[in-house]
Amino acid sequence: MAQSQLIQQGDRYFQEMAFVRALDYYQSAYKKDSTNHEAKLKIAESYRKLNQPEKAEKWYALAIQEESSTSAEYYLYYAEALSSNGKYEEAKEWYEKYAQKQGKERRVLNRIKGIENQQALYRNEDYLTVSEAPFNSEQSDFAPTFFENSIVFTSARSGRGNFAWDNSSYLDLYKLNGENGKAEALSKEINTKYHEGTAVFFDNDTKVIFTRSHYHEKKLGRSKEGINKLKLLYAEKKENGKWTKPELLPFNSAEYSCGHPTMSSDNRLYFSSDMPGGFGGTDIYTTRMENGEWQEPKNMGKDINTEGNEMFPYLHNDAELYFASNGREGLGGLDIFGVDIKVDESSHITNLGYPINTSSDDFALIVNSDGRSGYFSSNREGGKGNDDIYTFTSTKSLLDQWVVKGAITDAKDGRKLKGAKVILQGENNNILASTYANEEGYYQFNIQPDTKYTVLAQQEDYREKLKSFEADITETSSEINLDLKRDLDFSLFGLITENNSSQPIPGVEIIIVDKSSNEEVLKVTTTKEGSFNHVLENGKINDHLSFEIQLSKKGYLNKTTDFETVLKQPGQINLHDVLNVKLDKIEIGTDIGELIDVQPIYFDLGKYNIRKDAAIELNKIVKVMKENPTIEIELGSHTDARGSASSNMRLSDNRAKASADYIVSQGISAVRIKGKGYGESQLKNRCKDGVKCSEDEHQINRRTEFKITKF
Repeated sequence: MAQSQLIQQGDRYFQEMAFVRALDYYQSAYKKDSTNHEAKLKIAESYRKLNQPEKAEKWYALAIQEESSTSAEYYLYYAEALSSNGKYEEAKEWYEKYAQKQGKERRVLNRIKGIENQQALYRNEDYLTVSEAPFNSEQSDFAPTFFENSIVFTSARSGRGNFAWDNSSYLDLYKLNGENGKAEALSKEINTKYHEGTAVFFDNDTKVIFTRSHYHEKKLGRSKEGINKLKLLYAEKKENGKWTKPELLPFNSAEYSCGHPTMSSDNRLYFSSDMPGGFGGTDIYTTRMENGEWQEPKNMGKDINTEGNEMFPYLHNDAELYFASNGREGLGGLDIFGVDIKVDESSHITNLGYPINTSSDDFALIVNSDGRSGYFSSNREGGKGNDDIYTFTSTKSLLDQWVVKGAITDAKDGRKLKGAKVILQGENNNILASTYANEEGYYQFNIQPDTKYTVLAQQEDYREKLKSFEADITETSSEINLDLKRDLDFSLFGLITENNSSQPIPGVEIIIVDKSSNEEVLKVTTTKEGSFNHVLENGKINDHLSFEIQLSKKGYLNKTTDFETVLKQPGQINLHDVLNVKLDKIEIGTDIGELIDVQPIYFDLGKYNIRKDAAIELNKIVKVMKENPTIEIELGSHTDARGSASSNMRLSDNRAKASADYIVSQGISAVRIKGKGYGESQLKNRCKDGVKCSEDEHQINRRTEFKITKF
């Protein structure tokens, strides 16, 4: 059989999800021609589908590293295989390459973040104990669920059938006999000759919802693509202990899968599905039985679901939702996460960490009534079969809840300030939450780890105070105490931030000069929160303030601004509310003209003398250079392409030197500014010689730049 025919036959089996058979044909094609890029990729894809990351990694490496034009999706699959094999730094490199090609998907950023924060994922190592369950077989055993003081789980141990996907046996549901420790298959009302799997029992174990291949009324259903999808079925236990004939839930479809059910006490069902309209491969959905009918399933949203796969949900005590995901920061493959959905579905989602999670697939966790022990599934090394069931115990809560808390006190006597308003702000000073200090003066907020926050406290007759911090992922509690000073006098308060990012800038030197006496009123450096505070010791009602405020820090453009006001009533004056005290970050090559909004500098046709309107703009540069005495600038003059290149170069050089000479005439040292003409050599658009352009397009090229060469 020709190589192309072998690949075509492999593709047919691949489409039918018969990956072992497909692999045979792809490998035969590779043997005929070991340089065939398509054959290598399809072998890698088959191993990925068979969940054999070590072999998938080998073949992706052969295919991708030899062919630069490989589609970006294979970069992602290669990174996932590397991650599942514990090769995190290599995985990070390929996640980043995928992001460069495909864009910054949330799941990829999550995976990179997980690799960069590996230490945090081992924080529970001393609290958790994991052991292999004694009832595993040499076949796959996974997805335990509670039933009649024991567990029911999914297993391929029957040896029945030959599932085309991976040549494994078909799955059935088994119950663990608590007396002899043996596993016994559930009745034939539940188990059929095809797959039965993950289940949930509820209403005192008298009802069950479980997963089955699309096999109903002794007919095997297929989608339009010929694929047998998974369905959710419902049955009730009769008085004789047998189950009623299972019924399909109404939202099943031949075109997508539904599975992995879990239930709340008020008949709310959670399950996973790849139905249209989701965020990724499989998402978690919820629906509820109302008036005897199931409502339309609702996607749990982007706070739970990602572009990857979310599956195997389990609800503990109607509050803690545990699920598996490969779209979040983790140790590789599927990791198990948890979130308290009674608090808020968007609150922090916790990776349970090692040793529950590993670089392998870890999934389908259930929790005993004590909240600190239970079972989960994994295909990690050392087990008996492909998937195995493990037990775990923890000496602390599984769900870490990160909080910031502290006390609001009087700065003078330490008295707790009951009722003080406390505000939690995000990185851009946006308000995330607010509360009031309790009877003992304490407050608390839920936060997310590895995130920057600011806590702001306010109390009547006191000056407000703020403090910034970053929540440590290894510490679940941050303590921020704030002592407030009574607001019986006048004070100046300033928050210095970056112009573009609005991030606070620590270490900025602030000098305030009283313009009426030319005396220095204050010289201080901003705190790590980017703020400063100054009490006007002798301030009185109706005093007139006339201050010059100088701000400077290396790496930023220094700024001088004037402030005038009349003191009307005691209190704090927030300078950042009435003045522009934002600083611009600079580096070699920064164009100062863009930062301070210098308007275009015009010259008369063919001339280079400085007009009055040009002098106004150049004076802006003079001011900045006086405020920043270490800065040196190249003043570059550019023309459009009209006229000869030589005359344009000569004219622009004359204009640049004339502009520089003007700045020198205003008291700036000649060694600090050089004028240079570029003519038409650095056009910013298409308007070169011979190209018809509008006047506005030509104007873009007629410009003057003031680029920093030294600071």
